[in-house]
Amino acid sequence: MRARGGKLFWTALGGATLIATGAAQAQTAPAPTQSETSDQDLKVTGQRLPAAEAPRSSTCEVLSRDPFLRASGMASRAYLPTRPTRNPDYSAPPIVPAGSPLPDLSKSRFGVRDVTDGDVATTLGPSALDDTAADGGAAASLDQNSLASAIGACRGAYARGLGDTGASGGNTGAIAANSGVSETGAPMADPAWRVSAANNRQIEARSFIASRDTSLPMGFALFDQGRYGEALDWFRKAASKLQMREGGDEAALFVGKITLQGLGDKSDPVEGVKWLKKVATAPFNPQNETPMFDPRQPDRNTAVGEAAVILANVYSTGFGAVGKDPAEARKWYDRAGDVGHIPAMKRLGDIYYEGVDTPRDVAKAVGYYKRAAKLDHPGAQVALADILWDGEDGVPQDRKAALGWYQAAARNGNAGALYALARAYDLGEEVKADPELAMGFYKTAALGGNAAAKVAMGTYFYEGKLVPRDLAIARKWFEAGAAGDDPDGMFNLAAMLAKGEGGDKDVGKALALLRRAALQGHKTAPRAIAALQKKAN
Repeated sequence: MRARGGKLFWTALGGATLIATGAAQAQTAPAPTQSETSDQDLKVTGQRLPAAEAPRSSTCEVLSRDPFLRASGMASRAYLPTRPTRNPDYSAPPIVPAGSPLPDLSKSRFGVRDVTDGDVATTLGPSALDDTAADGGAAASLDQNSLASAIGACRGAYARGLGDTGASGGNTGAIAANSGVSETGAPMADPAWRVSAANNRQIEARSFIASRDTSLPMGFALFDQGRYGEALDWFRKAASKLQMREGGDEAALFVGKITLQGLGDKSDPVEGVKWLKKVATAPFNPQNETPMFDPRQPDRNTAVGEAAVILANVYSTGFGAVGKDPAEARKWYDRAGDVGHIPAMKRLGDIYYEGVDTPRDVAKAVGYYKRAAKLDHPGAQVALADILWDGEDGVPQDRKAALGWYQAAARNGNAGALYALARAYDLGEEVKADPELAMGFYKTAALGGNAAAKVAMGTYFYEGKLVPRDLAIARKWFEAGAAGDDPDGMFNLAAMLAKGEGGDKDVGKALALLRRAALQGHKTAPRAIAALQKKAN
């Protein structure tokens, strides 16, 4: 979609009318979104759901406390919490010198100190069960047995080697809490509580080890101090002690990250890639291991997804002894998308749309954009809408659908989508024209960083429409747009500089801005350059 066109009558050039029509190419799906129904927002019997630092079964266990979710088996379909990625500047000096005393540890498994104690599950044994009936009679006993069965099923579903799944997904025998059938629908020889009891001793033993492990949080504490060599030793210990679903995936990920580039000239990208592949190919069950996606924090991730994305980035450009391999990069972006890392789907869409090291394929790009867009990725929603607005290379025009995707992205504060909506209401495209609403969208988009929207705001103040005419404010908005590399911002600012409107006159700077705008394809800039040079001579 194109920017709101403001008219600048440049009388300094003999009355020539120069029309600025800004352009914005926003990149970035709704459907029922994870963000709208995620367990981040649920309240179950007054309990807060666990943060990413808790064992993976914790969310399932908390949801199991709701009798309805427990009876329906829905508790085992919980999204996994995610955590921010750690991507420091490895070349920066350490915050704490190497060899200093070991840091004190928080209770968090991932070493995040701003997590409250209530968010971290430190014990998940029978003492954690809720009283579910006030009279303590037979009904309470039956429900307690049901809850114990459900919690045992949750732990079993996340324990490696017990109902585990392959990397291709598809659980062939996960227990549905309190149902007496497998997830495939086949009757089980014993009820769920009996199967859970048979596995409980092994699960409890693993839980005991994981809950008392200090090697993983110590690794994170040292990592955050910039003591990467020391952190590596602790992560290696954790990787050898903890299974993948207990934190071993996080430990192995950070062994890979540090080995890849965190040891200076001693880094070993080939070895780092081996560790990252170990994590990225870990077993994944989409039923109970799909991570939550927060469209306002799209880079939050799980270890499996992060490892796959790092591998894709490494192969996209090559890194050290690891050569560039675009096909391998696409494979790992695909794997990241399969394990729930939504931005990886968006990235694949960009690769095929732009034809990066592969033939351009708009239809394939639309397929990836739709996958991410339906899961509420604002960037994918805008990218898809941009294509649908005019249609392109076999993708038919569908402006009604495009407007819906812009609206979905705008709900998450995407500045490009807000600008697109402003443009629609400004010109009455697919909606009834509403100048005041358009200006509101332009302002919100401009404050969100959209350069074309900043130019539109400058045009309002230059023309004095809907707001009092104020050339000084108009010039500031055009300056902001030009700073964001918008060619219309450069052009309009040059027009004001050439005449001294809203501030000092500066013909030299005006010419420089016009040349920049011309290099970016502004159609009127070359004519304006010639006119200004002629006037100067």
